Amino acid sequence: KQWYQRRVRETNLRMRCLVILLACTLCINATLQPLSKEEKKKKKKEEKPVLETVVERGLVKTEPTWTEITKNYKKYSRAHVDKKMFSGDLLGFVTPWNSHGYDVAKTFGAKFNYITPVWLQLIPTSRGTFTVQGGHDIDAGWVRDVRANNTATKVAPRLIFEQWSMQHLAQVTSSESELLHMAQTVVEFFKGEGFDGVVLEIWRQFMGREKNRLHAVIKAISQGLSEHGMSTLLVIPPGVKPFPEIFDKYDFQVLQPSVERFIMMTYDHHQATGRAGPVGPMDWGLRNILLLMEHEDNDKYRYKLLYGLNFYGVDFRGDGQAEPILGNRYVELVKSGKPSQFVWHLKAAEHSFEYREPGKAIHSVFYPSLRSLQRRVEAAEKFKIGLAIWEIGQGLDYFYDLL
Repeated sequence: KQWYQRRVRETNLRMRCLVILLACTLCINATLQPLSKEEKKKKKKEEKPVLETVVERGLVKTEPTWTEITKNYKKYSRAHVDKKMFSGDLLGFVTPWNSHGYDVAKTFGAKFNYITPVWLQLIPTSRGTFTVQGGHDIDAGWVRDVRANNTATKVAPRLIFEQWSMQHLAQVTSSESELLHMAQTVVEFFKGEGFDGVVLEIWRQFMGREKNRLHAVIKAISQGLSEHGMSTLLVIPPGVKPFPEIFDKYDFQVLQPSVERFIMMTYDHHQATGRAGPVGPMDWGLRNILLLMEHEDNDKYRYKLLYGLNFYGVDFRGDGQAEPILGNRYVELVKSGKPSQFVWHLKAAEHSFEYREPGKAIHSVFYPSLRSLQRRVEAAEKFKIGLAIWEIGQGLDYFYDLL
């Protein structure tokens, strides 16, 4: 009896193995089967490089369709990938947590004057000194690739002042030697890495308090870097309501001799209002630019201003919550929701659409579109200012036809 049961088990095992082998064979045969003529034609069409820009293909409009977006968002003009369409300066931020930005910087490198990886922090130490951290994120090979694609592109990493208190600011500006020592720490690090400059982010951390001390820190770093042929750029906050004016036209006047470009953060408008709506409304953004230009001595330096653009969007839920979204998530929502209409907000120059989750409230999604980007490029050309993108890996590839 035991012998018989063992034989039955062995037979069953062989049968299961035979079934599995047969299934695998069928799958392989199905995979290796030649494509039909229709499938070959469709695949060839999808893989064929696109030569015309989004403008020439008629995709830039105030009433796009969901199929136009989902079928074309990856298709940029191969004939224009090395051509800069925007005449002003263009800066692109790249973050280590979004690897697509690294690819964008190389593919469209000819379009950028500045590439700014978000790698570094200036941290106070317990010994009363300062140190640059974040060096583990530096990708020297990628920096070489970016420069190989466009030798004119300046690689200027962001340096954010983290863990600084008012006491640290007072300490470092208490004497000339303290100030020079802090500046030298920055200069030696950036020189050692072979960077072309720095993008300083310090103003918002102190909400514009102790302006004379902030001016001194920025000037000291700028002077040290310039002695080694490196540039200083400065991130500045917006100053038109609902934001407080913590950086004004007089700050611009004082700092412009030391700062090569000012990057204005004209986005996150919805965070200040606390309501669903445009992320970086253009009418508000341009008022911020004009506010700094009110001083008669500032207007001739308007070329130093970079108008900040968001390449991310926001999904506003009906319960009042908001979730930032990147390009891939936006495309998923458009594909699944198949919106019948994209609403064009005229003054804000932004598109939005709505969708509903089963059994839940309606969502409202704001995300950049070809038309919203085109309007901002046109405005920057008109005002003779540059553009800065936060951040290039968050957008859709066909955006770069316009830049």
